[in-house]
Amino acid sequence: MAVFPQGLSHVDARCNAGERRVLHQLKRCLEDDYLVWHDIAIGPKARQPDFVVLSPRWGILLPEVKDWRPATLGPATRDAIELRTPRGVVTAPHPLRQACDYALELVDMMKDDPALVHEHGPFAGRLLFPYGWGVVLAAMRRSDVIGSDFDELFPPARTLLRDDLDEAVPAAAFQHRLWGMFTVSYPHTLTLPQRDRVRWHLFPEVRLQPQTALDFGAAPETAPPLPDLLQVMDLQQEQVARTLGEGHRVIHGAAGSGKTMILIFRAQYLAAAARADQPVLVLCFNRTLADRIRHQLRERGVDERVQVRTFHGWCQDLVRSYQLGVPPGLKGDAHFAALARAVERAVDSGRVPGGQYLALLIDEAHDFEDAWLRIAGRMVSPATNSLLVLYDDAQSIYQGKRRRFNFASVGIEARGRTSILRLNYRNTTEVLALALQCAQGLLQGDGPVRGEDELPLVQPLSAGRRGALPVLVQARHAQEEADLLAERIAAALAGGTPAGDIAVLCRTKSLMRPIEAALARRGVPLQSMNALAFRRFDWRSPSVKLLTLHSAKGLEFGLVCVAGLQALPMRDETLEDAVRLLYVAMTRATRELVLSAHGRSAVVDRVHDALAAVARQFSAAA
Repeated sequence: MAVFPQGLSHVDARCNAGERRVLHQLKRCLEDDYLVWHDIAIGPKARQPDFVVLSPRWGILLPEVKDWRPATLGPATRDAIELRTPRGVVTAPHPLRQACDYALELVDMMKDDPALVHEHGPFAGRLLFPYGWGVVLAAMRRSDVIGSDFDELFPPARTLLRDDLDEAVPAAAFQHRLWGMFTVSYPHTLTLPQRDRVRWHLFPEVRLQPQTALDFGAAPETAPPLPDLLQVMDLQQEQVARTLGEGHRVIHGAAGSGKTMILIFRAQYLAAAARADQPVLVLCFNRTLADRIRHQLRERGVDERVQVRTFHGWCQDLVRSYQLGVPPGLKGDAHFAALARAVERAVDSGRVPGGQYLALLIDEAHDFEDAWLRIAGRMVSPATNSLLVLYDDAQSIYQGKRRRFNFASVGIEARGRTSILRLNYRNTTEVLALALQCAQGLLQGDGPVRGEDELPLVQPLSAGRRGALPVLVQARHAQEEADLLAERIAAALAGGTPAGDIAVLCRTKSLMRPIEAALARRGVPLQSMNALAFRRFDWRSPSVKLLTLHSAKGLEFGLVCVAGLQALPMRDETLEDAVRLLYVAMTRATRELVLSAHGRSAVVDRVHDALAAVARQFSAAA
């Protein structure tokens, strides 16, 4: 059966009678290498054909579907048709002209992509794959049009009728009729990267924008050349994102599986229905991730109708807006706890009214306390009940001991609406192997998950992308460690790695000082959380970022240096907590991971042994 990235049941519910006949025939007759989308905006002009059919063997087909009856058709040309309707005679575009315009517009767009055109031979400069268009008149049979000039306006090769949608039609015969709608036929099977490149052009909303793509923005009137690698959601991620309906939804996802990307997709979709008096709210735990999500949404044209806040920042907003009492003089964790308690009491008492938001999306829900989830969920409008929760218990770095609770206990009713993303796309196989080796024992649950409401520990699976083995740099003192890291970073910059694609992660801000100085001496542009005037990162700035391990959660960089491992575990944390934090830090690296220390600790020894084990593993497989 063909793959329907929007979800077959969702498409079926949206179809009119004629479209539903076509949908069921596509489902019955097409093999599983076909992709089919329905009534979805495509390309930069957001054209909306009834169906888009993509086959790696045949190319792209755009059929327009009309449920017209014979008596409906009036005088027609190749450009327009008069229709007799209960409202009188109306003029509509000819569906073949409509489909042709859609197809040729897409062809012109994709012909500018060198990776999708023939470089040599008789088809040089033309698309690698055929394309076609046609019309399906789902309510008219051949017997209805015999003896008319119908075939002149609806050429049989490009027109399917009700007869072609009968269940008695063999699947091969139906496919043959579809193939007849293509303009040309030449042998070429799209590779998976080429297929995803086509999806990148068709659907801008599934594009993945690397963090560094924002560091070197060209002037608006300048179109930069297309890179060799264009990244898009995989089909499971696209299906999860497109099928998120109303009600409560939970996505359990391993590190690097695309959870935040799906949240951004969902927020962008919901923005169209949001209002200033009923916005969409996105909550997460750490401020760096909140800033990053906000920046990506603004880059996509999403305005303040989608608000992005940390949980405690949101509580502070409510405390100010509703004049809630918070004990003065508190600092740090005590202040944050007081904010949360004040909001909880105000929501329970009705002083802060519920239902203020069209929808609520929670990232990093694994770091939220039970009470936070409960009060946040009550802020969703009962008219939509739209709540999306993203969760990965393996990345819980603030909760201490692993939680044993179910979502229903905090008012999240997502039974039957839970998805699990296991495939890790962010990390190379080598980086992920080391992270998993270090985290051995932490990604195993305390027992079987007894129900859908409980929390599975999702162990990530590698997507198979290969890279260099991580390295452990061991120095004699802090200055030597800083200089060794700065030399590696300078070499990476000289080799073409953008500064914005490099991060140095430390357990505490004080560990950043010698690294800042070493980078500054080499003229490396940087932004550091340790700077006196630091408030938030400027993500447009082409600079190396120095972050704490906690603040890096949810982010990704091509080259990640995790420095000062000798400081782990800290005096007030267990080895398990330190290793969990290190797992989160290591899985920030998309290409290259460097770990460093200037002394010994239980974590340094663990990393050393894990690296040796991973090296043996890959050596044996070579």
